[in-house]
Amino acid sequence: MIHKRVNKVAEARKHSGAFVDMYSDLLMKGDPLADALAETMESMGHKEGMAMLDQALDHGIRSLRSAPKSLVDLFAQLDETPDWVDWDRMELGARAYQRTGMAGSLTLSAVSLMNGYHSSAAIKPLLFTGQLDKMARRRLAETGKFIAQTIQVDGLRRDRSGFKSTVKVRVIHAFVRRMLRKSDRWDSELWGLPINQADMGATNLSFSIALITGVRAIGLKLSRREADAIIHLWRYSGYLSGVDPVLLATNEEEAWYRGEVIDMMQPGHDDGSLLLAEALRSTTRERTDNAIQNAIMPVVMRYHDGLTRVIIGDEKADHLRTPHEEWADVVRGLAKIVGVVENVRERVPFATHIAARMGNLAWLRIVKEELAGKPPTFEPPRSVPFATRFAQKIRAAAEAA
Repeated sequence: MIHKRVNKVAEARKHSGAFVDMYSDLLMKGDPLADALAETMESMGHKEGMAMLDQALDHGIRSLRSAPKSLVDLFAQLDETPDWVDWDRMELGARAYQRTGMAGSLTLSAVSLMNGYHSSAAIKPLLFTGQLDKMARRRLAETGKFIAQTIQVDGLRRDRSGFKSTVKVRVIHAFVRRMLRKSDRWDSELWGLPINQADMGATNLSFSIALITGVRAIGLKLSRREADAIIHLWRYSGYLSGVDPVLLATNEEEAWYRGEVIDMMQPGHDDGSLLLAEALRSTTRERTDNAIQNAIMPVVMRYHDGLTRVIIGDEKADHLRTPHEEWADVVRGLAKIVGVVENVRERVPFATHIAARMGNLAWLRIVKEELAGKPPTFEPPRSVPFATRFAQKIRAAAEAA
């Protein structure tokens, strides 16, 4: 039976056949390994549980004398690298991703996040936990840190920070899923399971194919080989994140095809979508920590809005009340200039390598500035804060539905 939140079922089946039914089933599936660990950690106390997880990540599961079965089972999956993982290919993907630099960071905000906010069901965990009501800039910076660590060369190897951050984010998602499932305010019949497999798969695509599409619209050039390598990098990240393997694309073409049908099946926007879109734009607009940022940020915001319109389309952008419609033409015009520079980069020896190094420094600098020296805490919310204005409005919208 198709879940209530799935949209355009007939059209989606013409596009992707049985994938639609599988996607519908995954709306009610969580991450059994991480969910079991979250239950264990909750019973033993969060502080003690996180210390246990940190030890297993830093020193291996065997360093724990009496590790609970849930932790042993999770690390049995994490410590077994799939045969399909190609580290040389992931290095190419990492360097290509690094090269996107500021353009990549802007794309994740203007395209990946804004498009995701258009799905009224997928955004409910953000609204219910108040993750973009309080400390919005901090939360976005922590996401940026996760991405920056993932795209370092060999960043997802067992002893690297990208691997460890990915696992911690996975466990946090399990805590949030567990918390929301116990809430009498969560409606699984309308929205699916909190942070379900289908939405986890869509998020993985937003970090890969959505970025590829966005930076190409800006004018950057990624070869098919580089794009496939980026998809491969995020395929392994998705595996470590607990995403069902059937949702993990193997190349650019498959990622685009999957992303298209998943986007098609989303239920559309609501008041919560508008709240999150405005929170994101406000957070970006308020990044005026010095005179230079204060001067250029109005222009950056217009470009941000234009890029949103170019990629997700005017209809969705209008739904999210994205202004500056005329800046879509500016984005297209500037893309031609960037393209000329990219043509030179492709022909000059070592220019691609230098561009990757410079882009990577930009990724790391952005995250460092936003975190202001305070490392990510990986602390899940402890309760559903319905006192927040986001939660109050979304609860009213849910009751009205």
